[in-house]
Amino acid sequence: MPDTEVLPALLPDGVRREVYTLRRDRCVIETSLRLLGYPVLRGRLTASGGHFDVAGPALTVVLDAASLRVGVPFLAKILTGPRGLSAAEHPDVVVEAPVVRLGANRVVDFVCRVALPGTTRELRLHGDLRYVDDERIILWAKGILPKTRRKARLARRRVHVEIAMEFVR
Repeated sequence: MPDTEVLPALLPDGVRREVYTLRRDRCVIETSLRLLGYPVLRGRLTASGGHFDVAGPALTVVLDAASLRVGVPFLAKILTGPRGLSAAEHPDVVVEAPVVRLGANRVVDFVCRVALPGTTRELRLHGDLRYVDDERIILWAKGILPKTRRKARLARRRVHVEIAMEFVR
């Protein structure tokens, strides 16, 4: 039996709908830069939409780039530009995982295409389904966004990404 057949078996009988919608208020995407294994700079992004297709299984999440919140005053403005810019100047970050591999004990592995302004990068995430019932799925995963070849000092660092998302029918 392939790994992709595990999730429907985890869901209780009677589940008719196969596409779950992201609850924006129950979604956390945290990024961090680390030095010697300790996070020195953390940031959070807000999701503006998304869905989890159980039949695929596949995952899509749209992040608002202008929503970046960091603990250092004015750093978010430096990274994303001033508030009040148009949507074209703050394009959404789209995270797509066309194939989500599900293993035993609700383990989840997937490779996302992260569409950033001007580039697309791969993000490998590993985690698990924390809660599954006929009304909701809670997914937790973490991974590392590889370095870029840009000359900017922050862009050359590996970015640690941790996500926790709730999808509802």
